[in-house]
Amino acid sequence: MSTLDWSQTPERLALAATLLAMCDGSDERLIRALDDAGIPWIGIPEADAGSGGDDGDLAAALRLLAGQARSSSLAETGFIGGWALRQCGHAEPDSHLAPAFDIGTDATAIERDGAWFISGHASNVPGVAHASLVLIPVLISERWQLAAIPIDQAEIVAHANLAGESRAELHFSNAKAAFLLPIASDLGWIDLHARLGLARAIQISGALLAVRDMTVQYARTREQFGKPIAELQAVAHLLAAIAEQALLAEAAVATAINSPTSWNCAIAKSVASRAARSASAAAHQVHGAMGMSLEYPLGSLTTRLWSWAEEGGRPEAWEHWIGQRFMQQDRPNLWESIVNAMEGADR
Repeated sequence: MSTLDWSQTPERLALAATLLAMCDGSDERLIRALDDAGIPWIGIPEADAGSGGDDGDLAAALRLLAGQARSSSLAETGFIGGWALRQCGHAEPDSHLAPAFDIGTDATAIERDGAWFISGHASNVPGVAHASLVLIPVLISERWQLAAIPIDQAEIVAHANLAGESRAELHFSNAKAAFLLPIASDLGWIDLHARLGLARAIQISGALLAVRDMTVQYARTREQFGKPIAELQAVAHLLAAIAEQALLAEAAVATAINSPTSWNCAIAKSVASRAARSASAAAHQVHGAMGMSLEYPLGSLTTRLWSWAEEGGRPEAWEHWIGQRFMQQDRPNLWESIVNAMEGADR
C-alpha cells in the first residue's frame, strides 16, 4: 500500500461509511451522533476511557466530514486538543476542547495558593460553541505549559468564518486553570500551531477531492455548443488543474500523517492552502454563476477552503519558517534536503 492510500484500510473505509450515514441531518445532530459513537476520542486508548484507534483513523474521519462540508468538533476536540493533551501525558475523553493554538494567542500565568491563574487573549479560537475547556499555551520559566481553562472563565466574543463555522476571540483576566501541564520538552508553541495547521490541511484535502468530483460531474453534464463543456479545451485544462491541486494536497497530507513532524505538518499546510486557493478559483470558473448560488453545494466547500487556508498559519508564513529552518542546518544543501526530506529536521 502506498503512502497515498493511508485512508484506504478496511477499518478506515468502514469508519468513513459509518460517518457518511451520520451526515443525514443538522450539524447539531451530527455532533451528538459523533459523541455517542466516541469519534472525537479516537486515538485515546480504551483503558483511558477513549475509543482506541490512532491518529490516522481520526484523520480519515476528519477528511470525510470535510468533504461533506459538515461542521463538527472533531478537529478541535480530537485531532488538535486531544493530541496536545496526550503530549502532556493526559487524557480528557469526556470534554469538548477549544485549542487556542493560532496566531494572536498571548497569555501569562501566575501561581497563587497552589492554583494557576491565566491572563491574556486568544484569537480565532475554534470549537468554543461546544467546548467545556479552552487549551492555551503559556511560557513559564522558559518552558511551555498547557493550561486548561473552563470556558465560563473566559470573556467570549463570538464570530464565524466565511463558511459560518464558529470562531471566537477569548479574553482572560486571572482565570483559574482547571489544570496546567508541562508540554514535552522537545515541543513548543510552534508545534501546537503546526498541529492545527495539519488539521486544516487534512480538511482542505477532503474538501478539494469533493470539489474535484463535483466540478468534473458538472462539466460532463452541462452542455454548450451541442456538447458537454468538459470537451472544451479551456474547461478541460481547468479540470486538469483542479485534479492536480487536489493530488498535491493529498500527497502532502499523506506524508505528514505518515510522519507527523512539525516540518511535515508545515509543508502540508503550505501546499494544501495554495492548492485550496488555486483549485477553488478554477472550480468557480467552470461552474460560472451556478457556483455562486446558495442552492448549489460548491460554495459550502469553497468558503471552507478559503477559511481553512488562512487558519493554522497562512502558506506564506509557513514557507518563511521552512526557509529559516533550512538555513539553520549546519551545512545547508538544497538538493539533499529535497531528496531526503531534510532528514534530522524532526521538529
